[in-house]
Amino acid sequence: MSSFETISAGIHVWRYPVLDVNVSLIVGRRKALLIDTLACASQGRVLAHAVAELTPLPVTILNTHIHFDHTFGNAEVSKHLPVDGIWAHHSVAEAMRRRPDALRASAARECRELVPELATEVAGTALRAPTNSITDQHIFDLGDCFVEVWHPGPAHTHGDLIAKCHDVTFAGDLVEESGPADVGPESDLNNWPRVLDSLLPSMTGPVVPGHGAVVNARFVQRQKDLLAGRSSPAG
Repeated sequence: MSSFETISAGIHVWRYPVLDVNVSLIVGRRKALLIDTLACASQGRVLAHAVAELTPLPVTILNTHIHFDHTFGNAEVSKHLPVDGIWAHHSVAEAMRRRPDALRASAARECRELVPELATEVAGTALRAPTNSITDQHIFDLGDCFVEVWHPGPAHTHGDLIAKCHDVTFAGDLVEESGPADVGPESDLNNWPRVLDSLLPSMTGPVVPGHGAVVNARFVQRQKDLLAGRSSPAG
C-alpha cells in the first residue's frame, strides 16, 4: 500500500486507496498538522504509523468536514501519536459530541453501498470529537510556517473548512478529482459554486482535493461550472 508523497517542502499527501480519500501532513519546525484521519480505527492506526515515520513532533489534527471518511480515524490516531488537539468547524465538533451513535449508523449504511467490508468496523468505531472549534478562521503556527484555515460558508456540508499553507490549498470535499462532486442532503448546491468562485483567485498552486489526484485552479474552475449547472436558477 502506498503512503505519503511529498508535494512541496514539508507538505505530504497520502492518496489512500479505500474511497480514494486524501490525508495531508504539514510538518513544521515545532509541530505538525494532520488534515483528516480516514474512515475507521484500522485505517487510523495505519495512518498514525505512517505519520510517525515522517515526524516525531506533536501533531494537531484538522477535520475538514463531518463525513466519516475524514473523521472516524480521530480516536485511533490520537492513541498512537502525540496529538495536542483536534480542530474542526463548530458544527462538526457539536455533532460528534452529541450524536455519535447516529453518525456511526449513517456511516455504516453508506459503507454497505460503497465498501461493504468496512461497514461492521465503521459501525463499531470509537469516535473522538474535536476538542477545539473554528467558526470563521484560525491560523496554526507550526514554528517555521503558518497554516491559514477558514470556513468559506455552506457548500459540500454546513461545516466545510479550507486550509492553505504557502501556495498549497487543502480543499476537502469542496473539490473532488476521482469522481463528480458529492452532492448530498447537507450540501448547499446554490452556494457551493459561489464558494469555489471566491476561492479561485487564491488557488495559485497545487489544490489537494478530498478525493483523487492533486489538481489546480483550472480543474476547480471546471468543477465549479459543473456545479453551477446543477444549481437552482433562482440561486
